[in-house]
Amino acid sequence: MPYDFIGAGGLAYDLVLSVDRLPLADEKYSAELIGKLPGGFIANATCAAARLGLKTAFLGWVGDDSEGEMLRANFFEWNVNPVGLVSVKGEHTPFTVVITDHYGKRAIVLPASSLYDILFSYEQLQIAAEARVVYTFPRDQAWCSQLRTATLDSGGLLALDVESSAPMTGDELRDVIRMADVVFITEPGLRKMGLRSIRDLVEPRQWVILTAGSKGAYGLEYGQRKPLHQPALPVPVVDSTGAGDCFHAALLAARLNGANLVESMRFANAAAALKVQQRGARGGLPTRAEVEGLIQANRYRR
Repeated sequence: MPYDFIGAGGLAYDLVLSVDRLPLADEKYSAELIGKLPGGFIANATCAAARLGLKTAFLGWVGDDSEGEMLRANFFEWNVNPVGLVSVKGEHTPFTVVITDHYGKRAIVLPASSLYDILFSYEQLQIAAEARVVYTFPRDQAWCSQLRTATLDSGGLLALDVESSAPMTGDELRDVIRMADVVFITEPGLRKMGLRSIRDLVEPRQWVILTAGSKGAYGLEYGQRKPLHQPALPVPVVDSTGAGDCFHAALLAARLNGANLVESMRFANAAAALKVQQRGARGGLPTRAEVEGLIQANRYRR
């Protein structure tokens, strides 16, 4: 297939602020403006996949403004083909507000955008059908059904990032998750469906991975009785922004390279450990050689 990894949706620029500590409720607090940086969780993961050596492309929408042009140009810098990125006349490019503190913690605010409501065109879906894996999020059932049909027709995988901010909940979200081959979820995401464990979620042919920050990650393949635990590597955390996106991209890269669940989680864990030592959603995204080097070094220390 022409592409290993295609990201779909989830594109924005980040308005990044740095503070000594995250503010409390009703508290006024001074911040340093870091600037406008390329972001969007699906886009971040796509750049991470490209950095790991995968042939990548992106599907999505931006406004006809300078921020949209910045995002398009930045994809080229990361060796991501924005072949499916559409500029929408009269619209502003979506953005997020990212607040980070000196302890590596963060808060993210997600303003609404009309660009988050568009369905894929025929041309975009033809591109999606050319991928070994399409990585997206559960925006709504129609959106995910479009991508599931495209990947089924071509034999590709569909991977979903189920963030706690996902607009769907309950049984509706559960139905969309059943479409996926690989599911990334967090504990808040599980609670949105009234579940306590990924054992209650996994379906035939699926891998389900629960990311748990400093506690590492838990993975379950259908048919296994107990989730696998991959502890986080002990590294100095400068900024956790984008660490999950990097983890997801690395796990999918390992799977496409023939790795099993244990091997894929180990590879992804090492990639995220390298990522958190640099600031910004895409700062410090590692190469495959860097990830493999950290894995080897960690084995040696044992």
